[in-house]
Amino acid sequence: MIVRDVLAILVGTAVVVLPGMSLLLALGVRRPLWYAAVPTVASVGVAMVTAIVCALIGLPYGVPALGVVTFALAAVGVWRLIRARAAASEKPRRRFRLGMGEVLGLLLVLCGMGLGGAIWMAGIDTLSTISQEHDMIMHYVITSYIERTGHGAPWQLMPSDVLTGEAISFYPAGLHLLMSVSSALTGSAAVGINAVTIAVLAFGWAVSVASLGFVAARRAGIGRGGAMIAGGIASIVASGLYRPVFSLIHEGGVLPNAATLVLAPGVLAVLLTVPRKGWGPVVAVAFSCLGILAIHPSAMATVGVSLIAWWIGEAFTRGGLRRILGQLPRIAAAGGIAVVIGLPLLVQLFGVSGGAPNAPADSPPIPFADALGSSLGMVYWGFVMEHRAHPQLAAAVITLVGAAAVLYARKGLGVFAAWLAWVIIEIAYWTSPGKGWESIITGLFYHSNLRIWSHISLFAPVLGAVGVVLIASRVALWLGNRAPVFRRRVRFAALGLSFVMGLVYLAWPAVNYARIEADYIANRYARPNFVRVGVDDGKAIAWLGDKIKPGERVLNSANDGSTFLYVDEGIPIVNISSLGNAKLPHTYRLLKSLNTFPSNPEVRKSLKDLNIRWVYVDTSAPLIGAATSPEDWVDTNTFSFPKGFEHLDGLPGLEKVFTSGPVSIYEIDASVLNGTS
Repeated sequence: MIVRDVLAILVGTAVVVLPGMSLLLALGVRRPLWYAAVPTVASVGVAMVTAIVCALIGLPYGVPALGVVTFALAAVGVWRLIRARAAASEKPRRRFRLGMGEVLGLLLVLCGMGLGGAIWMAGIDTLSTISQEHDMIMHYVITSYIERTGHGAPWQLMPSDVLTGEAISFYPAGLHLLMSVSSALTGSAAVGINAVTIAVLAFGWAVSVASLGFVAARRAGIGRGGAMIAGGIASIVASGLYRPVFSLIHEGGVLPNAATLVLAPGVLAVLLTVPRKGWGPVVAVAFSCLGILAIHPSAMATVGVSLIAWWIGEAFTRGGLRRILGQLPRIAAAGGIAVVIGLPLLVQLFGVSGGAPNAPADSPPIPFADALGSSLGMVYWGFVMEHRAHPQLAAAVITLVGAAAVLYARKGLGVFAAWLAWVIIEIAYWTSPGKGWESIITGLFYHSNLRIWSHISLFAPVLGAVGVVLIASRVALWLGNRAPVFRRRVRFAALGLSFVMGLVYLAWPAVNYARIEADYIANRYARPNFVRVGVDDGKAIAWLGDKIKPGERVLNSANDGSTFLYVDEGIPIVNISSLGNAKLPHTYRLLKSLNTFPSNPEVRKSLKDLNIRWVYVDTSAPLIGAATSPEDWVDTNTFSFPKGFEHLDGLPGLEKVFTSGPVSIYEIDASVLNGTS
C-alpha cells in the first residue's frame, strides 16, 4: 500500500506540474522562480483551454488530450532551448552555480514540502481513504463525470442529470480537470483526488509561499542566498499553519477555494516579477491568471486585493513606484490575453446570478479586542474541541517580529502592507459581519469567515521569514564588529544563523503544529467523527453494480454515500446535491414525497418518466445545515434524512432487496408505475 500511495502521489504531482512547466518552456520562460511559483495554475490554464478546444471539435477531454498537448508544448520548448543554446554557443556562457544560501534555502523548502506531505499522510492513512466532509460530495462527482464523459468545458459543467448532461449549473472545475486525469491514471477517484490534493495543498503550498518569500526578501534588499533561506523558512512556517489548508478542508471540504489560496502567493510572485521585455512571460502570466480563476472565482479578489495592497506598501520604498509603473502595462496586457483565451469561462462565470455576495454571514459579531486577538493569534477553530480557540503562538510571534523588523528596516513594505490589509479586513468582518465597508470584499467569499480569515496566513509566513533573515543579518553584522573571527564571514554567519533558526522552528513549533493538524485531517478522513460513505455503502454499491440496466436511474439522497454509485460504478443517480437542484424540481420533490407514490400520480409519473427502478436509503446520514432549500421543502434548519424516504417498508410496488447496516436498496415494481398492477 505504501508503494502504491507513493507512486500515486508521483502521478498526481506530475499531472499537476508537467503541463504548466511545458507551457513555460514553450513560451521561452527561463526564470527558475516561475517554474516553482506557477506550474500548477499554468497546468490548470492549459487543461482548461484543452477542454474548451476538445468540446468545440467534438473530442473527449482526458488523459490522451492533455497528454498530447503537454508533449507538444514540451517538444516546442526543448526545440526553442536547443536553438537558443546553439545561437549562444560562440558567446562566453555563465556557469550556473548554487551558492551556500541557495542550497540551504532549497533544503528548507524540501523540509516544508515534506512536513506538509507527512501531515496529510498521517491524517488520511492511505490515499484510498474517502473524505466524509459535505462539500467533497460534489468534488468526487464532478471529477468522475469529467473522467467518464470527457466533458470538461465551462459550459458543460456541472449537469444535475449525470445521465443526460442536462440542467447545467456552472461550477468552477479547473482543479477537477487535473483530478480527473489523475483519477484515470491511478484507477480510482479517491486515490486520484487525494494524490492531487497532496500535490497542491502540501507540496504546492510550500513552494508557492517560498516563491513569494524569495521575492519579498529580495525587495527587502536581501541577497539571493538569504532570500532563498527566507523562502525556505516561509515554507516551513506555512506548512504548519492551520489556515488556509486544514481549516478549509476540515470545516467544509472547500477544496477549490483552499487550492486558490495556497497557489495565490506563487501567482503574486510572478506578477511582481514580470519582465519588461518579451511576450512569452506575458502569455505565461495570462495562462496562470486564467488557471487560478478556473479553480475558484474568488481568486480574482484574493490576488487583486493582495496585489494592490502590496503595491501601496512598495510605493513607499525606494524605486518602488517606478517599478510598479513599469509592471502595469505588462500585467494589463496579460489580463487582456487571459480574457480572450478564457472567454468561455468568463461568460459562464458572470452569467451566474445571485451567488456569493447574497450569502448570509456565517459568524456573529464579536468585540474589537477579541477580533484583534483572533486575527493576530492565528487560533485554531473547527470541530476538534481540545484545540479549538488555542493560538498558534510561535507562528503569531514570528509574524509580529517580522513586521517589526520590516518596519524598522523600512524595507520590504509590500508584504507588510498585504498582511496588514487582510488583518484589517478580518477585524472589520469580525466586528460587523457582512454589513460594514469590508462587505464589498467579503461578499466575494460568501461572507464566510473561514475563507476570509485564511488570507492572513498567506502573508504571515513570508513576513516572519523576511524578518528572521533581516534580524540574523543584523546579529551577524554586530558579531562581526565585535569578534574578529566573524569579521570576514559576516555573510556566511548571517546565512548560517538564518538556516539554524529555520531548523529550530521546524523541530519545535512546526512539528507540534503538524501533530495537531494531522488530527484535524484524520477527523474527516482516517478517523472521522461522522460517516457519510462507509463500508455498508461499498457493499450496496457492489451489489447493485451488475443489476442496473442501461437508462435506469437510482433515486437517492446525496447527503449519504449513494453518490459513489456514480463515482465508483457510473450508475446514474437522481441527486448530486444534498438538498436537490432548483433547475430539476423532481430532484427534491421525490425526496419530500416518495412515500406517497401509491396514491400520488405526480410522484408515480416522475418515477416512470425518469425510469427510476431503484431507491437507495441510508438512515444514518450525517446532519447538515439546511437554512435554505428549493421551495423550502426542508422545513427545519438542519437536514439528515429525507422525509419521503421514511416508512417505505410495506408500500405496494416497493420491495426491499438489499440491506447492510443502515443502508438499504428498494426495487420499484414497474407495473405499479404503469398502472398494470
